[in-house]
Amino acid sequence: MIACTPHPGLGTVAIQRPAIVRVVDLATCRAHSTALPARTRSLVSPDGRFSASVRTSGRLRSARQTIVVGGRAIYSAGIWGDTSGLTSPGPIELLAWSGDDRWIFFAIDPGGSGSIAADGLILRVVPAAGGRAHRLPVMLPWANYLTWCGGRLVFTAGNDREAAHHKQLDVVGPPSWRAVPLIRAPGRAFGALACSPDGRSVVVQSQPDRNDANFFGTRWQLWRVGLDGSAVQLTSPPLRHADESPRFSPDGKTLYFVRSEGGNGELYALRNGTVIGPLLRLGHQEGYYGHEDWLYSVRR
Repeated sequence: MIACTPHPGLGTVAIQRPAIVRVVDLATCRAHSTALPARTRSLVSPDGRFSASVRTSGRLRSARQTIVVGGRAIYSAGIWGDTSGLTSPGPIELLAWSGDDRWIFFAIDPGGSGSIAADGLILRVVPAAGGRAHRLPVMLPWANYLTWCGGRLVFTAGNDREAAHHKQLDVVGPPSWRAVPLIRAPGRAFGALACSPDGRSVVVQSQPDRNDANFFGTRWQLWRVGLDGSAVQLTSPPLRHADESPRFSPDGKTLYFVRSEGGNGELYALRNGTVIGPLLRLGHQEGYYGHEDWLYSVRR
């Protein structure tokens, strides 16, 4: 953090960095750091009552990984085997709980291959109480690419490691778990998203679809997309900038996002239709083919 401007009433933000989370009180600009939880080791449910973790057992060809909730095994799969495709065995990556604490979303990385995972993995869902797992469409396995909203999952689907290429916004839910497009927008790509506190819409970063492997070639804007398929553009970043990593304040009155240029980010807020900022300079982040995950959480 190289600069912060105090803004009373805007709460506290947590900025994600390798291995740490930097927590900043925007009213005073006081900050402290804490260790970043290992996503694949433990995943806490939204209400804090449950924790999901991955347990490994066996060796070599008999090795398996098991998702465990409250000491109970709910899903198990072998690790060893052919790694020729997305359905091949490999380690489990936990991604998220559903907002009602009933479902766990995860992916399997074939053979632990970073190269295969970089182009997208099959999203899967399993009941937290145990039962049949369902396969959903392929997506980049980033936790900020999916959100539980209005009793359903909204997520950015599509393969290809370039974040702004071939990515559509899908919605899916129980009991069928059949994914359909939330919005039909030919020529546009979608990225990280957040559910509005009223559960009626998501705010998602979007831009024209483009095949560009430049890490800093994205030109994201923020859009609000209703669960009814309606859409409105919220921000218009300056030339060569990208608006990304949307997060709502708990009261829903403020939308936080990061405006970046060439990998250098600054925290902004959108409140009552007015852009406020920059609030906090975040320094430089390399990202990965156009994907950034600047914000860890926001709270009052």
